Amino acid sequence: MRAPLAVFSTFFIAAGLAFADPGLTLTPSIGSSQPVGTSIKWTASASGSMWYQFSVQPSGGAFSIVRDFSSSPTFTWTPIDEGQYVIRVVAQATGSPSTTLTTTQGFAITTRALTGFPVVTATSNPLVALYSAPPCGTGTIVAQFAIATQSNWQSTNSKPCSATASSNFYIAGMLAATNYKMRHVVYNGSQATASAPVLFTTGAISQTLPTFQLPTPATQQSSLAERVVLHSMLDVANVKVTLPVATDIFGRVIWYYNGMYGVPSALFYITRPVDGGTMLGLSSCCGGADYTLLEIDLAGNAVRQTMMSTINRQLAQLGYETVKGIHHEAVRFPNGQTLLIGMLEHTGPPDTLGDMIIALDPNFQVVWAWNSFDHMDQSRGPLLGETCAISYGALCPAQSLSAVDWLHSNSISYSPDDHNLIVSMRHQDWVVKIDYQDGQGSGNVIWRLGWQGDFTFAGIADLYPWFSHQHDVDWQPGSDLVTVFDNGNTRCAVTSSCMSRGQVWQLDEENHIATLQVNDYLGVYSDRHGSAQILSNGNYFFSADYVEPWVVANHVEITPSGSAVYDLVTLGSEYRTFRMKSLYQQ
Repeated sequence: MRAPLAVFSTFFIAAGLAFADPGLTLTPSIGSSQPVGTSIKWTASASGSMWYQFSVQPSGGAFSIVRDFSSSPTFTWTPIDEGQYVIRVVAQATGSPSTTLTTTQGFAITTRALTGFPVVTATSNPLVALYSAPPCGTGTIVAQFAIATQSNWQSTNSKPCSATASSNFYIAGMLAATNYKMRHVVYNGSQATASAPVLFTTGAISQTLPTFQLPTPATQQSSLAERVVLHSMLDVANVKVTLPVATDIFGRVIWYYNGMYGVPSALFYITRPVDGGTMLGLSSCCGGADYTLLEIDLAGNAVRQTMMSTINRQLAQLGYETVKGIHHEAVRFPNGQTLLIGMLEHTGPPDTLGDMIIALDPNFQVVWAWNSFDHMDQSRGPLLGETCAISYGALCPAQSLSAVDWLHSNSISYSPDDHNLIVSMRHQDWVVKIDYQDGQGSGNVIWRLGWQGDFTFAGIADLYPWFSHQHDVDWQPGSDLVTVFDNGNTRCAVTSSCMSRGQVWQLDEENHIATLQVNDYLGVYSDRHGSAQILSNGNYFFSADYVEPWVVANHVEITPSGSAVYDLVTLGSEYRTFRMKSLYQQ
């Protein structure tokens, strides 16, 4: 009897009409016709043990999954665009996945700009405001903000104008308890038309945040374009608080995640920002039995989320192995896919942990996966003999704490020229290029960069030039340069040099020659975490995000000649640190 119902359900959904499958209800926390930026909690109810998937369809558009299947029957939706929507929930029996129920319901979101003038509304985050502009016809529109007594306007991301609907933006990047002015600017060709400003005062910071110190303030030699520093915190004063925080280059807090929607801040860490004003992050849940991939907006609302258990069901349906954890990376590629690193475990002897790279489409559905056991040489074990217990301690998700932690991959970058992957494999002291081809590739290893890899070394002479136990490897778009934060664990074990380095490598892929162009000793040792970046003015930004033995993070900007022109210290450890032009643009 399910097949005919599924057919009728598909028809009604495609037509944008409400459809109620018997045995499943969907109830909003408040009635329809709510203004933009309102949080609506949807609750589904069905008898038996069920998994629930929530999707949203704007008028004239397609359904987009906002939270994939999980055991929770509720989802909080905070739309930022006005219009008519259809909310869909699919309930799937846990013991019989082919048995599904579907219900949809219409819901209207209304404008806040009722009088034809812009309106600014406070959000639950004291440092974030919602700016609503009236319909602007043709062209594009941005919102801008500045301290009320100043004229250095900062801009949000742009949006296409609408002749009938308002344009809405989360304004973020502001100091606490400060008066701001806000406006919007409409661009039509070479013509820019600004609205009259509206005033807004930010609130006080409502929770404990790390302390930031500025040993070396920015100068004219510093890159003043990247004025925002995004910190993915792991602890504050040795208390585990995985709290994303942004400061300006003066070390003043201008944004933080307050853990309002879906995932407490104490469990959530940012892996990468996404252009346009969202961020990707990971958290463990359910006593370590599951993991969440979450994309949030600047107000802290959940934009899209899924669970490892849901990804595993998709992997199994596609004929792949399933993973025991999701770790270290979630990154949005230019092709719209989101890539993750999953943990695999093969029983021994010896029990061995490997990695799976998982590519998800814009609905967080699996479209491609790469299994390290199929493509890497398992006979080359971790260079320092790491096990799961050594790497993860009590958080080790493996069956055996003594399982060999073979690769411990920790970052994925995109090669824009050939659409392949660059993967940092920490315990191999290698950066590996993989045939990805935007999800159509074979997964074959193209080359391995590092000690005993496929490249001949050239460039700056050093007793131990190769990186080891590295983090945050990134291929610089439009160049043949790769940035690396060299933690230096292996070098520290075999030489007397226990100082982490920032490196930049120039790669001749055709002739397999790697030229070390930058090899900056950073004056501190960080045995884990770290970040590396080339800034828009040509300077380098390196972050030792877990400095031993003080457990602080040290962020330094260095000129090509080797001069340190900026130094910011966080009293607490971080996973990654990003210099950004704004919270909307990297």
